[in-house]
Amino acid sequence: HHGLGLDCYVQWTSPIRRLSDLQVHASVKRHLRRDRVNDLMRAGKPIPAALSASDLGCGVPKLVDTDAGIYEIPSGRRRGQHEINYRRGWGFVNAARMVQKKSREYWLFELIRRQIEESESEIAFETTVLACVDPRRGQFAIYVHELGLEHRYLSEKGDLQIGERLWLKVSSVSPRLGSLTFTLSSKSGGRPSRFARAA
Repeated sequence: HHGLGLDCYVQWTSPIRRLSDLQVHASVKRHLRRDRVNDLMRAGKPIPAALSASDLGCGVPKLVDTDAGIYEIPSGRRRGQHEINYRRGWGFVNAARMVQKKSREYWLFELIRRQIEESESEIAFETTVLACVDPRRGQFAIYVHELGLEHRYLSEKGDLQIGERLWLKVSSVSPRLGSLTFTLSSKSGGRPSRFARAA
């Protein structure tokens, strides 16, 4: 969210209501409720009986002397009993992200596999070299424009320059193994894939 130009940013909501969204919502609601409870205490008014420790994230003060405006603050609760554990559930979040990534990869590779199967000629994609990942092996990070895919490529022509554009064809693809390899296109300019021709 760097594009917003903000020093601080909080992920607030999503149509699927992620766990982190619910945690942020609970935290903001507790803050607002505590502010309201403080206002009631300053005014010497009773705090609604329906309010629970879980709603505030701490014990609910009780008005013991209406005339003097004295409140009793509950003590002795276990530390962290009503605190929001922001780390809770992160294992599930990370696992879900991995499943989503693998699913996207599988179906993208399957689409490429089907396209190659149906084509009589090579399918080439325009790519841009992003970085050198392993100079010893000549492995580079490339961006495949048409697929919106960042991938690894073992260069057959030696050193490549960052920003250099190449036309590469798919040499092998296996959706089940999560494997996709590229080689230089046999034509100088390369031949766009059917994705590009259809666009």
